[in-house]
Amino acid sequence: MTLREIAATVSDVMAVRPPQLTRPADKDPLSAALENEILNEKASTLSRLTKKLETALADLKSVEGGSETDSETLQNRLAEAGEALWHVTIQRELCGLRQHRAFYDFLDVPKAVRLRMGPAAAFRSAPGS
Repeated sequence: MTLREIAATVSDVMAVRPPQLTRPADKDPLSAALENEILNEKASTLSRLTKKLETALADLKSVEGGSETDSETLQNRLAEAGEALWHVTIQRELCGLRQHRAFYDFLDVPKAVRLRMGPAAAFRSAPGS
């Protein structure tokens, strides 16, 4: 076999195929409807979680703006906002949105909240301490 024959054989075997998701004509209509419903639920959940984050950030700003705010209340509000940010980030990734910095900047998420992203229980102060 010559080099050209080998290259032709290899190129026939290694043909590039489009991803399966780009061929909706082959898809079962019921599974397409199910996928559409799942995408709608993901988007709805993302919207709901983003509203919770906005509320947590507003609560944090109101506490930070208050003159007679104790440290424990501030820490609890930071923990709640961090947990809400964590939930939104996870949902954004489930929706395929991987770049978060512009989103955080758009919502004006403080650095302290970004650093506390995670379960709120890990950042709350223990009772009586």
